[in-house]
Amino acid sequence: MAKLYTRNGDNGETFLLFGEKVSKNDLRVECYGAIDECMSYLGAAKSSIQKQKDKDIEDLIINIQRKLFIISSEIACPKNKYQEMKKKYKYITEAMIQEVEDKIDYFQKNTPEIKFFVLPGSTLESSFIDISRTICRKAERLCVKVKDKDLLNNDLNLILLNRLSDLLFILARYIDKEKEYIKASE
Repeated sequence: MAKLYTRNGDNGETFLLFGEKVSKNDLRVECYGAIDECMSYLGAAKSSIQKQKDKDIEDLIINIQRKLFIISSEIACPKNKYQEMKKKYKYITEAMIQEVEDKIDYFQKNTPEIKFFVLPGSTLESSFIDISRTICRKAERLCVKVKDKDLLNNDLNLILLNRLSDLLFILARYIDKEKEYIKASE
């Protein structure tokens, strides 16, 4: 295995996909950094759910993490290299968005109707998913800034981030469906 440290980032710079050097405060780096943070918390949720042996939810979380990884790769790709990236790697499609919308519909049908704002924290599992949701929303806001700077390769990334955060919201409520939701205000 090659050494983990390269010393390339010691001056506050990093490389995008295909080698373009940018500052570590580049919006794209911030955006895919937030996505990485979201994937990490989803890993904690998955680990916690494994103890309950809920393979379907565990598989769904892995699927979400993989979609986030694809978004991250697209955001890390310079615009002039995007067509090359699409030849080598997966990219976000309408079908992926539809798949997420179908999951949202399923969980919404199988979760008690909620008519108030819910405070996160009913279970450790749903808490990790809610943390992931808030980070996904942060990534979505950063993705809007990336788009505003005309650096976004695929507008479907923004749509999918939005849908994924919706899915994470309803998934957390689904996990807690046997518990009483805590109202945000009384």
